Amino acid sequence: MKRLIIFLVIVAYSILLIKPFPIYGYENKKIPVLMYHHLDKHINNNTIISPENFEKQIKTLKENGYNSITAQELYDYLYGKTELPKNPVLITFDDGYLSNYEKAYPILKKYKMHAEIFVITSHILEKSGKNVDPNEISKMNWDQLKEMKDYITIQSHTWNSHNKLQSFSGGMKGAIYGRSYINGKLEKQEDYEKRVKKDFIHSRKIIKEKLGYEPIALSYPFGTNSEDAMKLAKDAGFKMAFVIKNKGVTIGDNVFALSRITVNGNDTGAKLIKKLKNGGT
Repeated sequence: MKRLIIFLVIVAYSILLIKPFPIYGYENKKIPVLMYHHLDKHINNNTIISPENFEKQIKTLKENGYNSITAQELYDYLYGKTELPKNPVLITFDDGYLSNYEKAYPILKKYKMHAEIFVITSHILEKSGKNVDPNEISKMNWDQLKEMKDYITIQSHTWNSHNKLQSFSGGMKGAIYGRSYINGKLEKQEDYEKRVKKDFIHSRKIIKEKLGYEPIALSYPFGTNSEDAMKLAKDAGFKMAFVIKNKGVTIGDNVFALSRITVNGNDTGAKLIKKLKNGGT
């Protein structure tokens, strides 16, 4: 009898070792992270969606049992610290457009769906007024970001590195990718690291000062990252960062290269659901 008990204990322990996160009963499911940008009337493409189509997509997600989660909840799940609701989805926006406040936020609030907005912090206005760049689409101000705190969390899209530079490896690449030509001269590795890390840290500092919390997540401009950029993001205090690979996030993924799925404004609600069930394609 004693030998049988010992045998059963060994078998049970072996099962615990080979099954990941047994305490929570996890399955290594794919978590869709949706990427939106700007909302505008009668325009639907990979970066712009009409408010009408956006509402149809959010309504369909809700009706099909999808539950919105936060970036913090996704992070905790990936490290086995929490369970997620059935059919989790992380909804994200990039850049910080005024349309996110005027059009997306009321829809999200109506359907009680949470979202994360990755803002270019240097482009967020102190008050309503002129943009930093007169040629860009209108951005939000800090008061508007505060007002949305019940359904929106603000994350970083860098302080002011949403641009492309001539890369050391050839061609134009995102400014955070690697050593670049500045004023016609290729910068040294230490200068590149100082430039990017300073940008990352400043973006986190400003959000902390304005909103009272530090962002945990970064979305790389243009979805472009590198080993250097990932290290600098971690060194600057971010816990996770996102690229664009159009597939779901799973346990074991590199938390500094988590995939997002580009949502096309032309996608019907049914087509979006199908895309999510097919892993993002």
